[in-house]
Amino acid sequence: MTEPRMTHEQARDLAAAYVLGALERSEEAAVRDHLATCVEPHPEFEAFGGVVAALDLVDLELVEPPASLGARIMAAAAADLAAHPRTSAAPVAPPAGAPAPAPAAAPTPFPSAAERTARAERRRTGAFDWALRIAAIVAIVVSGAYVLNVQGQLDRARAFDQAVAAVVQAGQQPGATTVVLAQQKDQHGSGIAAVASDGSVTLAMRDLLATSGTQTYTAWVIVGSNAPVNVGDFAVDASGARAFTTKAVPTPAGAIVAVTLEANPGNPAPKGPIVSAGQVPSPPPAASS
Repeated sequence: MTEPRMTHEQARDLAAAYVLGALERSEEAAVRDHLATCVEPHPEFEAFGGVVAALDLVDLELVEPPASLGARIMAAAAADLAAHPRTSAAPVAPPAGAPAPAPAAAPTPFPSAAERTARAERRRTGAFDWALRIAAIVAIVVSGAYVLNVQGQLDRARAFDQAVAAVVQAGQQPGATTVVLAQQKDQHGSGIAAVASDGSVTLAMRDLLATSGTQTYTAWVIVGSNAPVNVGDFAVDASGARAFTTKAVPTPAGAIVAVTLEANPGNPAPKGPIVSAGQVPSPPPAASS
């Protein structure tokens, strides 16, 4: 009778033990046969296989049997045979001229009850050890992903802090004003800017999507009903944060500072969506003497 083939779910359940070589030969062969014929994806095998090297970091010591165990087993077997001698019929002489029979192979001694108990205990210990190793792999994967996520957040916060420091420095100059750039609907990115007395704008942007290829973010200044003026292009990395200072153009109170995402740099007019924008406020009134 042909054994039923392993199902996709059964193979997935055995993925961790398979990559660790902890399966019985029949189970390992069944998994291998399934992988060779199944058309469904098996990402769990690749995921577990990629972290097997991390087991070197796990301090789990495999307990090896003592070297004297073999001698004790043989001694127990000899004692068992002495206590229970085997009886056999008298040997029959071979016919004259017939070749002498080959000597019979020595019987394999059956393990004693103590040895059978010891073997069962070793199997349980081994299974528990593999379970610990598999749990260690899962812990390594989860903790590694958590550390990478936290590190990414710290990198993004640090990049934005540096950008804000540039805006603060520009905003402290005489005649400078600050602008809040709000994220637009269905877009990504917001920030703060300082408009210097010469009309240049120092931007600190965050949560922008990273650019790729020829993509670029473009800063614009829009005064009243005049056409938008391109004041500079900049790229953004995976941090999503960027400090950028535009070229100087007239940027009076009431002007709009906007950032668009463009397919390529150098556009004379916006083509992509506005991701963030804000209005230059009127300068504060001079303090009376």
